[in-house]
Amino acid sequence: MQVLFLIIKRTELVDDIMKALASIGIHGGTAIDSIGMAKSISTMDNLPTIGLLREMLKGEDPSKKGKTILVAVPDEQVEAAKETILKITGDLSLPNAGVLFGVPITFALGIN
Repeated sequence: MQVLFLIIKRTELVDDIMKALASIGIHGGTAIDSIGMAKSISTMDNLPTIGLLREMLKGEDPSKKGKTILVAVPDEQVEAAKETILKITGDLSLPNAGVLFGVPITFALGIN
């Protein structure tokens, strides 16, 4: 079993992703608000490259958060889950498209 992490800025996709995963028999996902490191440190004044970072992020809504989806997936469904997610998100290798990765679960309680 693995836990898949999907980190995206396009929060409008979360419901579609959850529905699509449910349609292939994957249930129990969780979506949480998340803020990327660049956005988080852009408000700090004591780091040397903050001026450049603020300029790069200029125009972005500072209150806009991304989403991180976590879902436990049996090993035999990992590929199907990845394909399902990518059908909705599109190519994650594009800049700022998102990040998807899996981590093996060594034990789990409360997962049916």
